[in-house]
Amino acid sequence: MAEQPKSVVITGVSSGVGLAAARAFLGRGYRVFGSLRTQADAARLQTELGPDFTPLLFDVTDAQAVARAAAEVARALAGAPLTGLLNNAGIAFDGPLQHQSLAVIRQHFEVNVLGVVAVTQAFLPLLGARAGFAGHPGRVLNMGSVSGQVAWGSR
Repeated sequence: MAEQPKSVVITGVSSGVGLAAARAFLGRGYRVFGSLRTQADAARLQTELGPDFTPLLFDVTDAQAVARAAAEVARALAGAPLTGLLNNAGIAFDGPLQHQSLAVIRQHFEVNVLGVVAVTQAFLPLLGARAGFAGHPGRVLNMGSVSGQVAWGSR
């Protein structure tokens, strides 16, 4: 029986670190499922990255869309485990905290904190966090940025 190719879900693959990660995993023979928020980005990357890339259209703040994406990946894997989840999607506000509205700060928490939790919860069963799982559990990697760790002053 042939060994199943390794597979990874990466959020936020439309550009930057997420796109670079998708290319790196594809270059190592992984099947990559990548989240995007627009059909245009999905079509562009499907063409650019090739047949081992599967676009997943969802926003990390939309729990129902995240659940649909997890079900889509489960169908595609047909019982094989997911090797990894890379939580990369995120946003950063421009400027000092003192100039940000509470609504902007709430949106950042929705995306950068609760979005990570929602995506992780949805994909954990595919990574092996379920009763009766036999095999090697997958891994979760959470990306961050210096903007999430440093308070920027107004000077």
